[in-house]
Parts: sequence; C-alpha cells; structure tokens
Amino acid sequence: MKLNKLFSLLFAIPLIIFLSKSVMAHCPLCVVGAGAAGAAAMWLGVSKVVVTLFLGAFAMSMGMWFARIIKKKYIPLQNFLIVAIIFFTTVLPLMPLFKALGPLYLSFIGDYGTTYVFNYSLASSFLGGIIVLSTPSISKAITKKRNYKTFPFQGTLLTLILLIIVGILIQISLGGSGENQNTISGSIELLPPEEFEKVIQNESVFLLNVHIPYSGEINGTDEIIEDWENLGKYMEKLPMDVSVPIAVYCRSGKMSADASKQLLEMGYQKIYELDGGMTAWEESGRKII
Repeated sequence: MKLNKLFSLLFAIPLIIFLSKSVMAHCPLCVVGAGAAGAAAMWLGVSKVVVTLFLGAFAMSMGMWFARIIKKKYIPLQNFLIVAIIFFTTVLPLMPLFKALGPLYLSFIGDYGTTYVFNYSLASSFLGGIIVLSTPSISKAITKKRNYKTFPFQGTLLTLILLIIVGILIQISLGGSGENQNTISGSIELLPPEEFEKVIQNESVFLLNVHIPYSGEINGTDEIIEDWENLGKYMEKLPMDVSVPIAVYCRSGKMSADASKQLLEMGYQKIYELDGGMTAWEESGRKII
C-alpha cells in the first residue's frame, strides 16, 4: 500500500517539475503550489524526505529556466546567482512544513563518536537539485555514446527516472527510521505524577529536565538541557537510538510540552511528559532535589 502511494507521488510531482518551464514568474504562488503538492503527498503516506527531494528538483528546474531566459549578462556569476536565489527562496519557506530531523552518528569524531542533529529534508532537497543540475551532462554523455542519437524527451525522462529511483530508495530506506516513525507512529503521552514515576523507574527510559532557569530536578534525571527551545543543538546529550523512550519535564509543563514536540520531530518514537511539571510532582508528595 505504501509503495502504491509512493508511485502516486512519483507520478504527480514530476508533472509539476517539468511543467515548470511554462511558468512566467517566480512568485509566492509557485511556492504555495509546490507546498500543496508536498502536503498532499504526505497525506498519502509518503516520507517528508521524498517530498523534499522533488521540491528541490522543482526549485532547481525553475531556477535553471529563469537563468536561461535572461540572455544578457549584467553581473559576474549571474546564472549561478539566479539559480541559487530561486532555489533557496522556493525551498527554505517550505522547510518548516517538511522538516525531518534525526540523529547522525559520526564514529570518527571524538573518543566514542559524536551524534549531531541532521536535517534529512534539507539534504534531500539539495540532492533533488543536484539530480536536475547534473542531468544535462548525463544526457549529453548518453547521446555521445549513442553516436549523437537521442530519444524523445530524453532529458526530461532521464531526470524523471533518476528522481523516481532515488525517491523509492529513500522511501524504502526510511521505512523503519526515526523520520518515518516520527510522521506515522511517534507519540507523546501526558502522564500524572504517579504514572510518570512508574515510567521513569524503568531503566531504559531517558529522564530529561528542560526547565530554565534551573529549579531542581527529579531524582534519577539523566540530563538537564536548559535551552529547551533548541533541543536539536544537543543531540550528543540525548540517546543515539531514537527508539529509547524519553520522559521530559519542567517546572509547570509549558516548556516540556514544546520540548516534547521537538523530540518527536527529531525522530524519537515515544515521549512521556509530566503533566503539571515539578509543581504537580511536589504537590503529589514527591520530592525535588
């Protein structure tokens, strides 16, 4: 079923990409249209990372078209700047909608390796752009190999085939990853103090305090991150395995609510949030150290 939905996306979005040659201006409507197509694809169950692969291809296609229609050169690197500006002004406004963050473990940094937060969607959009950018050279090489014979719509079909292959590979490879879990089965469970206490007694649960300024902590807390608005910067302090449950709390529950959503976006599959925070914890007769 998921592959059927993916093929629906792979049929629909390339039409937008290759019909973009008829677009007469780069305007907010283009971005809105691309965003709507991407949102529809996500509704069909397609990975955000696959969606942004095609969004990046669409943006690059549009940028290259604009660079070609301006024949006169006014400034150095004019074509490059036009492509770059159109690419980024198309992709970046849509990133908040399709952002898929996850851990990237680099074993060769530090004594035990280092984990960074990685924006898979942004990287995928660049990959889509690179595919579109490199297709003309690949097409020329194929034409030369075939004694300068071409087949109908060679460049378009080649780009489409490459995007479909890469899109399928991404969808399959992310089938059990944090990104897919985040969009499909990740969850946040709001628990009262008595149930929260039972959860954190499980040794496999990672207990996280996100309150700022520091106002004490629950016994057994694994990590304190006071910059609760930017948890993505502190991946090295969080579990490398996104399947590890995280129990998060703050003083009243407001900061932990936002932090829980961020953790879900970062790919963590199970988040437990303390309802009422440390205030409710103390009111229930439990201690803060």
